[in-house]
Amino acid sequence: MALGAGDCERLHDGLIAQPVNTASALALVAVGAWLAGRGLRGGARPARPTTVAFGVAVAAAGIGSVDYHGPGSPAARLLHDGSLYAVAGLVAWHELARRVGRSRLPPRGLVAYRAALAAAAAGAACWWAGRTASPWCDPDSLLQGHAAWHLLAAAALAAWAVAALDPPAQARS
Repeated sequence: MALGAGDCERLHDGLIAQPVNTASALALVAVGAWLAGRGLRGGARPARPTTVAFGVAVAAAGIGSVDYHGPGSPAARLLHDGSLYAVAGLVAWHELARRVGRSRLPPRGLVAYRAALAAAAAGAACWWAGRTASPWCDPDSLLQGHAAWHLLAAAALAAWAVAALDPPAQARS
């Protein structure tokens, strides 16, 4: 089975097999770069290696998705799946550590956390509705459920990182 065949959008010949899904995956690359930059920001604040690592993992997931839905290189499946597992693993590890340590999110973090949950839930619904076998699948539409999944996942990961990885304001000063 061709890469991306289960993601509804019609597969095209040429360099970009699924243009809409490929373009939407760039949101993950952008969010990953933004997060890595936030983690590296100097000045009065020290670098935050966890934020940098998470940003790199998110960017790698975007690059893997671009390759998976675009050119489909021999490494596409490994980069796509491996980086998604890395992102999910980092979130799960951090959440487990936070809950075991019983640390609470600051109010600003709680708002971002709730936004992350809402975006993740909407993204999961779009992923499900955007499958090839779904009654909502239209392989020739510019509105692709899987593309919406990419955009909502990027938003969810950005909001989660702001909520969970940014230190509270009093710790920054």
